[in-house]
Parts: sequence; structure tokens; C-alpha cells
Amino acid sequence: MDILYVSPEFPPNFANFVKHLHQEGIRVWAIGETDFYSMPADLRACIRWYARAELTNWRKAEQAINEVLEVKHAQGFEGAFDLVESHNEAWLRLEAFINERLAIPGITLRGVDQLKKKSVMKRIFQESGLRVARGAVVSTVQEAARLAGELGYPVILKPNEGVGAGGTHRLDAQDRLEAVFAELREDYLLEEFVEAPIVTYDGLTDADGNVLFENSLIYGEGLIEYAQGKDTFFYVSRRIPEPLRLVGRSLVQRFDVRRKFFHFEFFELDGDYMPIEINCRPPGGAIIDMMNYSMDGDLYRAWARMLMKRPLELPQAKKYVVAFVGRKDKPHALNHEQLVERLGYRLVECAENPALYWEVMGRFRYIFRCTDEAEAVELAAAARQAARQEG
Repeated sequence: MDILYVSPEFPPNFANFVKHLHQEGIRVWAIGETDFYSMPADLRACIRWYARAELTNWRKAEQAINEVLEVKHAQGFEGAFDLVESHNEAWLRLEAFINERLAIPGITLRGVDQLKKKSVMKRIFQESGLRVARGAVVSTVQEAARLAGELGYPVILKPNEGVGAGGTHRLDAQDRLEAVFAELREDYLLEEFVEAPIVTYDGLTDADGNVLFENSLIYGEGLIEYAQGKDTFFYVSRRIPEPLRLVGRSLVQRFDVRRKFFHFEFFELDGDYMPIEINCRPPGGAIIDMMNYSMDGDLYRAWARMLMKRPLELPQAKKYVVAFVGRKDKPHALNHEQLVERLGYRLVECAENPALYWEVMGRFRYIFRCTDEAEAVELAAAARQAARQEG
């Protein structure tokens, strides 16, 4: 099997996908924006050929792909690729473009809008009989002000196509709406503000769309609060409520998610689950590692084995609640050494995040696991407690 992997170097932990592809006997060819020799040696060793290109420029990306194909054919491997994958939402449209150019099974340009545009997702949620936040796409400040007046402040303004909390604003009054809207240069979705816990339904599907692995995250607060400076906290739960599993699996089928990880976000409202958005990629940052810690398994390896139609060999039960605390650059009641000591044997990972993550995920991450959810919440509160102000 031959796979074209897009952007193998970021995020750094996703290099594990490439390493396991190689270990399973899959030939990995790659394109990306970084210099090849800036990547770790053990990652480079798993890539048969790499071409550098500006991935936002599809013409240049296509030139890079042609270079890779030329080398591939020179090495005696005819044809195109069996699969294109990036595991990164930023390159989902590029992935669809490559699929169509080279007649590779997978997502298409015609079908990618439902995986990228929040307004299209919202329409599909409604067609599926699911409750959604009230709102619509707005193109002028007059439309936005009129809709906000109907919905009532506060409202949420977010890019119709975006990743995570980037570009999302909570607006509490019309003057703030007008100030923010003046800076916008793309389609935005304006919605009512929903005050409710956020949970996820995550997992991995096979080529037929069957869910092979499933997971749920519980957020301490919303991504907007984290982007505004609050220390980040969320955790992998040991259980998935049956109503969440049912609605999550129905959306996997409705969006036809195949051979991919997925990450669906919901508001939890009195035992009901209101979809926010879907993502056809693994959860971001270190969450794949957290899911692995929760069961002492290896989802990087499981994905590669799924492609080869081999048993995933994943543990069936989650042994631990796995929590993430991302601390911002500000004083805390417990300094680093004190926090490490407090977490003790429960601490499984502690490191600086990539700079791109600092705004939302915090500069420094602490990942720890407990068998008890209440203990994880208590430790997270201690980790996020601010230092007392003198005077």
C-alpha cells in the first residue's frame, strides 16, 4: 500500500502515525511546508520521498506531488496512491483536491463543504431532527445587528469555516459587535449564546464507516474562555452516555465518515445533546495521547492496522480518567515543582506546547490520570488556582 501523507511534521506527536504506517509495511510518501532535515531523524527514516511546497497554493502542491510520483515510479512503484491523509483540518480541502486529481477514493471537493462549513453542518443537523443553536450566516453589520437583536445578547460570532476557537467572539452589546465586524474579511456565523457544558464524541471508523473506537471529552469551560486567558482544563471520561453514543454514531453515518478519525462537539442540555460542529480529524494537540493513556493502548498503531485490515488490538475498557491542564504565563498558587510533586505518580506527561497552541491550550501542559473523576477535577482545580495578590 502507498499513502501520501500531507504535513507529517505537525503537530509533532502526529509523526507517530507515519512511524506506524512504516512499521505496518505501508510505503509513506509525503509533502509539507517544512524543510525535510528539520524533521526528527526517526520520522525522516519512515518517509520514502518528501517534497516541500506551499500547501495553501494548490498549483505548487500539485508540482510537489508530481515530483513525488516521478520518484515513486522511478523506484518501481507504478500508479498513484491508495490513500491521501493529513489528519489536519487545515489541509482537508487540499486532500479532496488531490483525491479528485489522482482518482483516489476519499473525500471530494463537492462533499468537503459539509465537513468544513459550520452553516452546512448546521443544516444537516436540522435535517437529522437535531436541536441546534439559533442563528445564521451574516454578511453585513446591519444583518448581524438585526439578528443579534432578535436572538438577544450575548451572541457568538464565529467563522463559517475555521478550526477550533480561532476567530470566535462572544459579543455582549451592539457597539462591540460593530467594532468586531468592521475587522472581518470572511463569512461569519452569528448564533445565540448557549450556557451549557461542552462534551465530545470522538473515534475512528473503518473503510465502511463502522465505528471501531469511541471516546468522550468533557470540557471545564468553553474554548472562548481559554482563548481569553483562562487556564485550559478538559478530560477523557471513562464512560460514554448512551444518548451521546447514539447521536454521535448517527452523525458518523450521516456525514459518511470513512477511514478517518472524527471529533464531534456538543452542548449537554438536560441529558440531551445539541451538536455544535463536526471535525473529520483526530482531536487536536495531545488528545490522541490522552486517549492512549486512558486505556494503555496505541491509536496511532490502530489506525495503520485498520488501513491494512488487521486487528486493532486496542483494550476494550478505559482504565483511567485522563486530565489536561494547560497553564498560561501567569502566577499560580503552585509553581511548577510544587505542582509536579502534588500530581505525583498520576503525572504522565509534562511539557511546553507548540507556540501555535499557547493562546487556547496554554504554554505548559500537564497530563495526569486517575481512576476517579472527582480526584481528577480536584487536582485540576489546584493546578489552575491563581496566586494570591499581595497588598
